[in-house]
Amino acid sequence: MGHVSPITPVAVPSLDELAAEPDRASALPPVALQGLLCRCLTAQTALMGALFAASGHTTEVPRDPAPDALLDVTEAAKRLATTKDWLYRHAAGLPFTVRQGRLLRFSSQGIDRYIRERSGV
Repeated sequence: MGHVSPITPVAVPSLDELAAEPDRASALPPVALQGLLCRCLTAQTALMGALFAASGHTTEVPRDPAPDALLDVTEAAKRLATTKDWLYRHAAGLPFTVRQGRLLRFSSQGIDRYIRERSGV
C-alpha cells in the first residue's frame, strides 16, 4: 500500500479580496480557481442583465433579416473586387474569414460590413 500525502487546505479568498489582490490567484489550486471563475461569471451575468434592464435595453439579440451565406474564395474575391491569391494571403487577418476544417469560407454579411466600414458609409 502506497503512502498518501495529506491534502493541505488552502484559504480561498473572496472575489472582493481577489480583486484587491489579484496576485493571490497564482497560489490557488485549479479546483479553487474553477469555483471562483464560476462565481465570477454568474455575478457578471447577473450584473449585465441588471445593467441592460436599468438602461432600458432589451436582452434580445437583433436578428439579421436573412441568414448569412458562406462564400467560397471565387465568390468572395468577386464581391471584394480582388484576386483569389490576395484573398488567400490575407484571409487570416480579415474579419469575415470562416474556417471550416481545411475549407476556407467568407461570411457574406461580414464582407458587406467590411465594405461599408472601408467606404465610410
